[in-house]
Amino acid sequence: MRRAPLLFGIGLAVLLLMIPIVGGRRPAPVTPSGTLTCLLPAKDSAFQRALVEVFARENALDVRFLTEDWSVDSLLSGAADMMVVSGLEEKNGVAFSAPFSNGTRWAVRDDETGVLLRMDRWIERLTDTRHFNRMRLNRSGNPTDLRAISQYDSLIRDAADSIGWDWRLLAAVIYHESRFNNGAISAKGARGLMQIYSSKYSPQELSKPEVNIYVGSRYLKMLEERYGNTGPTEAVKFAIAAYNLGDARVESLVSRAGAAGKDTTRWNEVSTLLPRGHQTISFVDKVLDTYACYSQLYPK
Repeated sequence: MRRAPLLFGIGLAVLLLMIPIVGGRRPAPVTPSGTLTCLLPAKDSAFQRALVEVFARENALDVRFLTEDWSVDSLLSGAADMMVVSGLEEKNGVAFSAPFSNGTRWAVRDDETGVLLRMDRWIERLTDTRHFNRMRLNRSGNPTDLRAISQYDSLIRDAADSIGWDWRLLAAVIYHESRFNNGAISAKGARGLMQIYSSKYSPQELSKPEVNIYVGSRYLKMLEERYGNTGPTEAVKFAIAAYNLGDARVESLVSRAGAAGKDTTRWNEVSTLLPRGHQTISFVDKVLDTYACYSQLYPK
């Protein structure tokens, strides 16, 4: 294939679980190197547009969208490199992705054998990291736009700015606390997006997203400052661990780690005193993993 195969392998692989190859083969038309032309339906396209934009941006590629007078013939003729389709029957010369939950599929020409191989390899890596699967679960309801992590993004951004955190890191904490469910109440009575216990605020106040995020984010900042001597990265890990386990219990772990001759400035060292597979170890790892995912998919 003569048109930057990585372009399609990255841009399409996100949601393609398999590509059936049908029909005959034809020479691939030449398009400008580093440019992706995508046929997009005019309606309900925000989610699809965001996917293509994100992966094009990550690979320094230019993307051009066509939303009018598009047809499969445009794909077959080389006027477009890929297309988003809904309800299109199998057609010779076209390879389709597995469908989205709403029946939408992505399509490329079936002569893109190099693309298919690259997609398979990329999908395997994606599956290993579980990034996209986590993305599809990161908010209640059906995702419609990858430019928004949740409906509370503006509140999360403001709170993160006030404590000097990357908003995507704070969003990752909230996701693993409540899955962005503001009505969540734990068995122990923790409430809201950040699962807050507080004697200073009433349940009604903690049910307000802005109050809940305000209280939770400032508690995280206090915990981070407590472990400031460990360095910026480790302080965040200790803060997240203490948020989950309780600051007194983490302090106890640190004391025990010191007595055992362990490096008390490294969470991975201190956490060895917890039972293997302890939920706090998992919580810290998952938050940081989700943060890495958000950092790839969302602008700062």
